[in-house]
Amino acid sequence: MQCEICGAEIRGRSYRIIVDRAELDACEKCKGFGKEVARPGGASGARPGAPGAYGTQPATRRPRSDLFDKIKDELVEDYADKIKNAREARHLTDEQLAAKTGTKVNIIRKVERGELAPEDALVKKLERELEIKLTEGVADADRGQRKGESRVMTLGDLIKVKKDKR
Repeated sequence: MQCEICGAEIRGRSYRIIVDRAELDACEKCKGFGKEVARPGGASGARPGAPGAYGTQPATRRPRSDLFDKIKDELVEDYADKIKNAREARHLTDEQLAAKTGTKVNIIRKVERGELAPEDALVKKLERELEIKLTEGVADADRGQRKGESRVMTLGDLIKVKKDKR
């Protein structure tokens, strides 16, 4: 089992904690980041399906959804310049680009000035129309991984990625 905060392999006891309404499995070192949750089975700490927990039938567990599966790609920092440069390279006016993407001219102008971050639907239309890439995955920004190494992204990795982007 892997700590869902720092990513370390948990040897021995794992701790079920709540951090901002999210239940996580944590190692001894990270258990202080949240409040420990009482596990089913009382003080023995027996998990569902373990001998002695809820009788003899193993409990069926729904697979937990991974927080990182829900994280969408992020808009690149220089999206405004990329859009404007690509539009000008195709000799389009902002009115023409607005018509091709089905949006208002004022929206295109604000996006090109960096005053407004485009919504996902507009990003896809702009990428398709201008043949540019305006998003990057959070995993793409994870520079700490070695070639051929496979590991699960943790909350700590996400925090590092967010800090690096500032």
